[in-house]
This record gives sequence, C-alpha cells and structure tokens, in this order.
Amino acid sequence: MSFYNDSENVEKYIEMCKDYEGSNIYQSLKKHLNDGKTILELGSGPGFDIPFLNEHYQVTGSDLSDEFLRRCKNKFPAISFLKLDAADIDVREQFDCIYSNKVLHHLTQDELALSLLQQKKALSTNGIIAHSFWIGDESQEMEGLLFTYYRKEQLIEIISEHFEILSTMDYQEFEESDSLFVIAQLKVQG
Repeated sequence: MSFYNDSENVEKYIEMCKDYEGSNIYQSLKKHLNDGKTILELGSGPGFDIPFLNEHYQVTGSDLSDEFLRRCKNKFPAISFLKLDAADIDVREQFDCIYSNKVLHHLTQDELALSLLQQKKALSTNGIIAHSFWIGDESQEMEGLLFTYYRKEQLIEIISEHFEILSTMDYQEFEESDSLFVIAQLKVQG
C-alpha cells in the first residue's frame, strides 16, 4: 500500500473522489446502527465519511497509510485514529460496528477471509459490519494497488461464514450496479 504513502498519489486520489456523496450508504447504516454506538472505520483515507460517522457515532478512524493518517489527524483532531492493516485488525477494544467504504477490495480473497475473522473478534455482542465493495468478476492491479472484484453471491457466501446478512444494497458509483453495500451481524454462537 505504499501507493497511499506518497503525497502526490494521495492528492490525485482526493481529486478523483472530490464529488463523492455517500448518503445512500449512510441511510442504510442508520437503519441498523443506533446513534451513539461505537464504530471503527477501516481505511479512513482522506476522511470523506468521518463527518457523517462522527455526527452519529463514537468513531475511531484507521488507515495503513501514514499520509492519510497525518491528514486525518490534522483535519479531525478530536477523533482517535489508529494505524491498522484491514487484513490483520489488531485492536484491544471492541466496537458495535466495523465500517469500510471501498477498502476491502484491496485485499486478496484469503486476506478478506482473515479480515472478517479478525473483525469478528473486534466486535461487541450483537456487533455489525458494514462494508461496500466493487462488483465484478476479475481482479486487477493498477499502479501497484490490488483491486479484487466479487459477484454479489460470492461476497454473501464469504461473509456468511461468520455473519448473518441483515441487508444488501446494490448501487451505482460509476456504472449501474457496480457497487454493493453489505450489513451483517455477528452470528450468535450456540
């Protein structure tokens, strides 16, 4: 992920995403997570989702990129940020929700499975995950970054190993139905 440690690459990314508007996934999240709950954002990037998350939840941000972390800490000094790898989430506290917006596609399928297992350990009882993914059939590498695409059924199968799917929402970021937002709850061990 050294791509995001380069300030020029981060500037390009911010410019590319400057028109981002996430109200559709925010409204979906609000249906399943009450205000005031604790939330860990995996991959805060430039912090586009932080204003909404912070308005409704007790948010902890995270990223693996030192450059993104530096910028977020400067922009949101009242919020705690952790340096975390989304595949190997090593946190001591537990959260009511773990959220990511187009972050987990940078992981291989095996790393995604590991991440979900680690997320399971970092959630409080009845905790939920809320993640958006790119939909497609192939993986590709661009400028040293991995992009793993999944079919909806494939994602549901992977997530369902440890979580019960509460809702899915297909939506358009660039092309019709190119994205999927999944909310799932920790399965009760019985």
